[in-house]
Amino acid sequence: MMSSKTIGPAGARLLTALAERDRPIFSIAEAQAEIGSDYGTVLQILRRLARAGWVVRLTAGRYAIVPLSSGSTPAPQVNRYVIARELLDPAPYYVSHDSAMDVHNMLTRPVTIVTVTSSRRLATREILGIPYRCVYAPPAALWGHTPVWVTPYEQVVVSDLERTLLDGLSRPDLCAGISQVATALWMRHPDLDWDKLGAYAERLGVQAVAQRLGYLLELFQLGSSTLIGRLQALTATGYVRLDPLLPDEGPYLARWRLRVNLKPTALESVIRT
Repeated sequence: MMSSKTIGPAGARLLTALAERDRPIFSIAEAQAEIGSDYGTVLQILRRLARAGWVVRLTAGRYAIVPLSSGSTPAPQVNRYVIARELLDPAPYYVSHDSAMDVHNMLTRPVTIVTVTSSRRLATREILGIPYRCVYAPPAALWGHTPVWVTPYEQVVVSDLERTLLDGLSRPDLCAGISQVATALWMRHPDLDWDKLGAYAERLGVQAVAQRLGYLLELFQLGSSTLIGRLQALTATGYVRLDPLLPDEGPYLARWRLRVNLKPTALESVIRT
């Protein structure tokens, strides 16, 4: 039974009603409808609930219920990717980079930050100890994604396997480096659509991505000769670093116009672990 001593009877009634309706994320308008009070009064109630740790403000007019777990430590009731969706609503978006790798089971390490790509510019913020990072992209660049169930009741838009890999190769800094992208490639390579991957690489049109991808595919002996040929056609004349997070050193590989600044043996260890 929920106590009303610290949050007041109206606050307790609101949280109970929202829980019964399975509405862990709600708007001020919904709170008004449940409480039956004016906007100012409801806003005061929500502020009191937030101070008491029962709700957290996501964005203007949107809140999430945060029940207290054992030990009185705030624990989010709402999936963190659903929170990201609500932060950006109604702007188009998709969960991306290492967060997408997390959703698709492409990693062997925990992800401590939520990354989304959206046509809305949103500053990085922290909610309940979790940083939320938004990567801006124009609407025309928001393709290669799919709805994914992240709870039994909630879906979010996530980059598909192929787009996730290309985004990682484009921005290794958002995936903890090329070695993590290589891990993702190896873990899910049986499920990849090689024709789609080639078409995506051509549509993306980022030469460095094609060069890094071609190198990893040949190193792991994956893909097809047709795919390798498509990637070769996208190769630039200048050299780029295999991992832009590492120093500009190591041998030059003319075939893929790469400076291989990460030892192949370090990447091949992905297969052995």
